[in-house]
Amino acid sequence: MNNRGRLLEILRRAETGPIIEELEFEAKLITSTVKQLIDKYDIKFDGDTIVPSDDDLADRIFQAGMELAVEVGMFCQDTNRRITWTEAEYKEGLRSCPGYAIMGTGNDTVEIKARTPESESPPTVIGGPFGVPVPEDMFVPIMLSYAQEPLIDVIENPTIERVYGHPIKADSPWEVIAGWREAELSFETINRAGRPGMPIGCIEISPTALAQISAASWGGIRPSDWHHVSAPSEFKTNYDLLSKVAHIVRIGAHMEAYLNIIYGGYFGGAEGVVIGLAAGMIIVNQNYMGTTISVSSAHPFLHSDATPESLWAQSLAFQAISRNSKMLTASLSKPAAGPGTKTLLYENSAFIISGVASGLTVPQASMTATGTNSCHCSGLESRFGAEVAHAVAGMSRDQANEIVKKLLAIYQDDLATKPIGKPFQEVYDLKTLQPTPEWLGIYHEVKDELVKMGLPLK
Repeated sequence: MNNRGRLLEILRRAETGPIIEELEFEAKLITSTVKQLIDKYDIKFDGDTIVPSDDDLADRIFQAGMELAVEVGMFCQDTNRRITWTEAEYKEGLRSCPGYAIMGTGNDTVEIKARTPESESPPTVIGGPFGVPVPEDMFVPIMLSYAQEPLIDVIENPTIERVYGHPIKADSPWEVIAGWREAELSFETINRAGRPGMPIGCIEISPTALAQISAASWGGIRPSDWHHVSAPSEFKTNYDLLSKVAHIVRIGAHMEAYLNIIYGGYFGGAEGVVIGLAAGMIIVNQNYMGTTISVSSAHPFLHSDATPESLWAQSLAFQAISRNSKMLTASLSKPAAGPGTKTLLYENSAFIISGVASGLTVPQASMTATGTNSCHCSGLESRFGAEVAHAVAGMSRDQANEIVKKLLAIYQDDLATKPIGKPFQEVYDLKTLQPTPEWLGIYHEVKDELVKMGLPLK
């Protein structure tokens, strides 16, 4: 990637930057700076508009995000130092970040192109269970339910609960074995689906750098796949994560660099979160140099990023970044509801409609049922998310706002009940790997409802 020449400088600044205690970085530096920026740039969530169409507001949020990035930087937990950059350096990083990428190989290559608000360009859709825990023997059947969907461009893995019957211990040989097992099962899936060059999101079972680095070596996960590196909340990194970055950069692989802002935490409510999301994309792009930069914000109690506050903040953050850079933005839908429920499809729809209309390049669907319930995932919700994503391309933000508000009126009160639905084996036939008539019927019902709301689904 053309923006990866600063790797050594990043590592140097992680060891020479300003010293600060972690709690002071979070509770004082971030919190006080965010409060000042909310007032300075007059950022307010009115509680009514979910998908704003105010370009001036989006640009103010970009400036607020840039100021926060300059003032705060990224905290390295191993050195207690901040990795800091000037505004000019951040802007150079944005100018050199990829606005176009090709992932996968052969007939299964996928083009990713930067989008802007209301762009007619179709988004690139990532589908999969995104870390949902599954038994080893259910990995391939579940993943095939996603890989067989033609609208899913890139496939994302679940988390294997045990490997060859053994618990997976972080920073041990078992983590290495689990990473390789995930790679083997992923290749079996895409080969059986007839899509051998399909890009794979990996390594999901990588609590430390061991699994990522080992399974992405010779004979394992390919440079053309989608390699993951996280940034812990809020704006943090460490040597283990930077080791992943260094490895991915040196093998010339695609990287998904991501962070999650905690709603109600050090950033406060929606107004602080939107600044944090914009700043987070700028900071992660500068320090991780990903192909795609993914951010989202989840509610600490409802465990959904499809609440009104999160949708507003995410929508505006994507508008801010996509209007002022060519970054390949991505975001993961994390619905509270699970397979076999209408609520799951409503949450995914609201998340994807608000994001894609706001310039989101890569919608990811989805970490279903909070991502913690074993086997609560299925390919059908990703098929639905992909159909919605393609239907939204070219839609105005005002129209998207009206549809999202109608959806919220239907599902918002259900989130507190945590309707996790049913596991995969109860919503799919394990022999045919097709949805059960009941789950398919719910899918068609919600699809008809969205068409009546004005979404041009085929």
